[in-house]
Amino acid sequence: MPHFLLVCMLCFCLLPSLGGCWRDSLPAGTVATVNGQPISLRLLHAVQVLSYFQHSNFSELSVDALRKQYNIALASLIVHSLVVQELHKNGLEVPAEQTRAEEARVRADYTGGEFEQALLEGQMDIQTWRELLHNQLALELFAAKVLSRDIELSLQEVQEYYARHEREFSVPASLSLRIISGAEQNQVESACASLQEASAILFPLGVVEQKTVMPKAAVPEEWLKDVEALKPGDISPVRKRESQYQAVQLLADIPASHMSIVDAYPLIERALTAEKVDEKYTHWIEQAVQKADIRVSVYLQERPVASEQEKLE
Repeated sequence: MPHFLLVCMLCFCLLPSLGGCWRDSLPAGTVATVNGQPISLRLLHAVQVLSYFQHSNFSELSVDALRKQYNIALASLIVHSLVVQELHKNGLEVPAEQTRAEEARVRADYTGGEFEQALLEGQMDIQTWRELLHNQLALELFAAKVLSRDIELSLQEVQEYYARHEREFSVPASLSLRIISGAEQNQVESACASLQEASAILFPLGVVEQKTVMPKAAVPEEWLKDVEALKPGDISPVRKRESQYQAVQLLADIPASHMSIVDAYPLIERALTAEKVDEKYTHWIEQAVQKADIRVSVYLQERPVASEQEKLE
């Protein structure tokens, strides 16, 4: 089950079930505790902002809708706290060098001060972002070292999966093509000449190329006759296609192939293991929540629905 859907499910079965825990007083800045471990308002707000931009339709601006968003965010943080605590019980911790390496990988996608600007726009400081990163890495470690432990696959399971998904292990005969397009015929012809003559391809301004791989059965009819007559490396004549001129180069003729169950085994093993991990994850969370001492701030409690008599009063 995807993590977000699982958290949503927990939000509706976990938070209303806390009973007396709702009204326990908590230290300032703390919205919940999980077996005594605090969850800060700062972290909750950061997760709620991320969730809002990812899943909100931007029309739910009521207090009740906002409270629901915070409850979903809190359920996610409760899960993270339980996971980290379970890792500690198993003598596991996310290595500091892994956290630093992952931060470096994320930062590499930004230039200059864009990373810090993105945090600012997300109303998040670097400490909070690192806590959320640690939570994500903890989930991955939990899945790899705890949930995946003792998972075994039988030959029958592998054979049944292969039978159910056999078409996915077949690749139809395909063509690897380069499409050269431009508004002027002479420009496209010049580009085709450079493809055949030069090792360094210099296309005239206004000419574009697109590489694609498609099943033979999906090749557009207007290309089909030209392509069928080509050998790898050959280029078709330039043709007028609607408002532009095009030529097609055959890069490779790829024959149909089919993976045997032996060749497909690593893929099947990965898919079946992921399914079993999801099942164990869902079961583990249900059990962990029941056993945990979870205390939540009264301010996140959903208002009870008023009776008709109460509305009149």
